[in-house]
Amino acid sequence: MHILTRPSVTLATATLVILSAFSAPLKPSTDDPSKDVDKLMIVDCMLPGKIMRLGGGTRYMTARRPIKTTGADCEIRGGEYIAYDRASYATSLKVWLPDAKAGDPKAQTYVGEMFEQGLGTTPDFQTAVAWYRKAAEQGYERAQITWAQCMNAAWE
Repeated sequence: MHILTRPSVTLATATLVILSAFSAPLKPSTDDPSKDVDKLMIVDCMLPGKIMRLGGGTRYMTARRPIKTTGADCEIRGGEYIAYDRASYATSLKVWLPDAKAGDPKAQTYVGEMFEQGLGTTPDFQTAVAWYRKAAEQGYERAQITWAQCMNAAWE
């Protein structure tokens, strides 16, 4: 009968862990690839201050430090950055456009309004009408009303 000693048990456990790591299927970090892309964008990151030690034991934190880096790097380093500024129409357009392209009538209406009024983009009446129409055809009442108004204005 073979009795496992403590070092051999540790070695066997480590071997099992390593083998299971290589045999596990790789999973993407998120189901939505666009969220990973956002982390590659350059952002204004506020890194936390450094913890300094003075003499025999006094500790203090330095001021936060601003840097330009990727969103992923900022997160790794414990910093903070603005992911989306909903007060900015240009950012809002970037937020709503993927949902609009995916067929969400509310998002399509918002995108139509942004193009119609030139919010965060150059005004483009034709593009706005196209977005309103997509939402209206799905039965979204707000888009139906706005699309009808646009069509009426085009005929005048």
